[in-house]
Amino acid sequence: MQPTITVEIPIPLSLFDKCREQPSFLLDLLTKQQIARIKAFVFDNLEDRDGAPEVENFGVSFFKYSEEERSGSFRLYFYVNRRFCCSDVESSRQDYIDFNFSYINEALKASAIYFDWNLM
Repeated sequence: MQPTITVEIPIPLSLFDKCREQPSFLLDLLTKQQIARIKAFVFDNLEDRDGAPEVENFGVSFFKYSEEERSGSFRLYFYVNRRFCCSDVESSRQDYIDFNFSYINEALKASAIYFDWNLM
């Protein structure tokens, strides 16, 4: 069974509409604790932890919503940055998590699994 993360965000309808127009606005509504949980979730599911990986530079894209079903999806993308202390080498790769969500009673409840695409 794949590990799952769930995030619940209270969002008034006016701000939810803004997220539909500007998906990156959703990041402004996440708390520091929620961002930290997402970072920890990704880190915990990385197969390779060499180079002290850090999850940074979040963005949101592909925000879709069906009013009839009161549900939708969005992609949370980020960079996994690594700094190898013994060789002055740094690496960075972009990755993402696809969330599915419901929006009911001015609350967005999103859940997703993370698959580490790193093929070594």
